[in-house]
Amino acid sequence: MAGTKKEFLSCRFILNLMVIIGFMFNYMLRVNITIAIVDMIQPNSTSLNSTSNETVIKSTVNEQRFNWTESQKNDVLGFFFWGYILTELPGGRLAEVVGARRVFGGGMLAASLLTLITPLVSYTNFYLLLVTRVLVGFFLGATWPAMPPMAAKWIPPLERSKFIANMMASALGAGITLQVSGLIIAWMGWAAVFYITGVIGLVWSVLWFLIIYDSPADHPRISLAERTEIETAIREGDGGKGHKPSKVPWVKFLTSVPVWAIIITHGMSVFGYFTISNQLPSYLKSVLHFDIKKNGFLSSLPYFDFELPYALFVNIIALMNIYVIDLIGIVVGSDIMLCTKK
Repeated sequence: MAGTKKEFLSCRFILNLMVIIGFMFNYMLRVNITIAIVDMIQPNSTSLNSTSNETVIKSTVNEQRFNWTESQKNDVLGFFFWGYILTELPGGRLAEVVGARRVFGGGMLAASLLTLITPLVSYTNFYLLLVTRVLVGFFLGATWPAMPPMAAKWIPPLERSKFIANMMASALGAGITLQVSGLIIAWMGWAAVFYITGVIGLVWSVLWFLIIYDSPADHPRISLAERTEIETAIREGDGGKGHKPSKVPWVKFLTSVPVWAIIITHGMSVFGYFTISNQLPSYLKSVLHFDIKKNGFLSSLPYFDFELPYALFVNIIALMNIYVIDLIGIVVGSDIMLCTKK
């Protein structure tokens, strides 16, 4: 009976849950500054007017604000991507070499620590803040391509699309972060956004390293039945192939029309997506003059309206499938044991 209880919450189920929460926090660490920067910059009195949207809600904390120009503000928001693009391609290979656990967990841990020191860095030097933003992008950039190598060791081929869909939880993280951050800034000031999100990311990172491992073979607490089931399903799903191709067909990749179609369309898609996610809070403040509470709420709506229903649906279905499969495995395993004893 003790063995049955252990398998009731399988290691694969916990992995899926941690990945879902991890990508929520991944986007939390990314978008927190887009709403915080609205309050970080000293308001320009010439830009204010008496519109119906204008409601002055001051933070209860008397904080320093910065006389940054529009160009400097955009540098703070945009320098993240200079680091981000550096690790997007090598991140997957790095995960294969040193392990996805280290790449994903280490990237989140480093980004969380950098988030915690962002207020101090902002007070110290503007260019040091830009370096910090590049580093946050550098570490978070490697987290996304780290998932396929982990899926290859934990998830059977026919179930990998559902596992990779866990990354869609990032939309949920962004929507919640923007909405809650507006309230945090109104009550505690802009620096509190970085402290709170940094601590949350730090706690998740510690838990990740404590309970997640690169493969079933490396996991010290996985049951023999679950490990055998996963490894057998992967081996059968891969057609019995136990080795990787000797070389990568780069010429075929680079001359493939479908590959370039995906690259171009996805590139254009994320350009528009990131432009809106980066600039929407500033637009709502500078042009429409919404206060910080309404700004956070309105900035979160695109994530809830378009991506969140799909993200929630996919993630819930994926978790339910894994849970049901594990439960069936427990029942069948128990019946077999009973029949064997008889």
